Amino acid sequence: MKIPGEMYERLQSLGTEFDDFWAARAPGRAEVLGNHTDYNSGMVMAATINRFVWAVGTSSEEVDIYSLDFDEKTSFSPKGLRRTDGLQWDTYVKGVYWSFERRKHAVTGLKGIIHGDVPIGAGLSSSAALEVAIVNLVAAVSGLTLIPKSAAMVAFEAERLFCGISCGVMDQFTSQLGEPNSLLAIKCSNLQTKSIKISPKVKLVIADSKVRRSAGEVLNERRAECVSALNQLNESGMDFQSLSEIETHQLDDVDEVLDEKLAKRVRHVVSENARVREGIDALEEQDLRRFGALLYESHKSSKELYEVSHPRLDLLVDIARSHKGVYGSRMTGAGLGGATLSVVADEYVEGFRKEISKAYKAQTGDTPDVYMSDIPGGVMVDRLS
Repeated sequence: MKIPGEMYERLQSLGTEFDDFWAARAPGRAEVLGNHTDYNSGMVMAATINRFVWAVGTSSEEVDIYSLDFDEKTSFSPKGLRRTDGLQWDTYVKGVYWSFERRKHAVTGLKGIIHGDVPIGAGLSSSAALEVAIVNLVAAVSGLTLIPKSAAMVAFEAERLFCGISCGVMDQFTSQLGEPNSLLAIKCSNLQTKSIKISPKVKLVIADSKVRRSAGEVLNERRAECVSALNQLNESGMDFQSLSEIETHQLDDVDEVLDEKLAKRVRHVVSENARVREGIDALEEQDLRRFGALLYESHKSSKELYEVSHPRLDLLVDIARSHKGVYGSRMTGAGLGGATLSVVADEYVEGFRKEISKAYKAQTGDTPDVYMSDIPGGVMVDRLS
């Protein structure tokens, strides 16, 4: 496995021999359908993207990791970690070691380097890619064999329990378990997964609005609203373990119990779960028009019911809607900034990339990052050569 040249240069500057070094490469992810449904025990569908976090290292007694992107080093003991105030890049690394210890896995320390090109704050799961890369690297240098779902859970618990971000499992599962040229569907209530091939006649195009907001803020706020809605419904005499157990025909009863804001949140979760299920059917039947329509419906629901879109995300979706060859488009990730995902016919990709950049700049004055992404599959681990 190749690693970026600047990582080799840094290792060579340290006078390091590579005999006992391992490398892990974990992808970011694009949420395709299932916005804010994972932490509601619902259905999600996501794809790996060709933006990655690389982690290179060897076994050590302590943890010493240098971040090329932040030009910072972190050093700590791999055992007995405690959460401190603030959320920095190394908090996620510490969370991984905390999660390993919580699960009673015997792992060594790590001397290494990390580097990534997943945009931070774009809704493409840079944090999950970092966690998954570190989990798999630490397991490799420690001689620890983990089944893929267990590795994904170590990464998930690092973010959810140690870092305190109210995420679901989608990000870490996709980065760990994703398969090439396939979308990963996850039933979050029982962690069942299914890979669905996507037609080679289409490509995923990601447009980064450059609007930034902490995903943690959005997730924690909306998750608290969902917990409140669930508690109020159960206090009224209903009996649900999660909002995803609610059926469409029960929504009128929900409206009678909840205020308008919480009722909208529930309607989004219920309808979004239905869209994921229909999306799986559409892809298996190779019905791209039906699948694309679901993306537009999802964006509308995220905007109007869950209220996590942003005017600039709406603009990017509107531009996509008017362009020939675009099957569907929607915001991706936690929202209130970040990126959109469009499914575009292969022959129209280059024209679409140019047009969406031109139109967005004309209306906002800013140039978005727009790129076509392959679906590379999940994490890779290998000895450094």
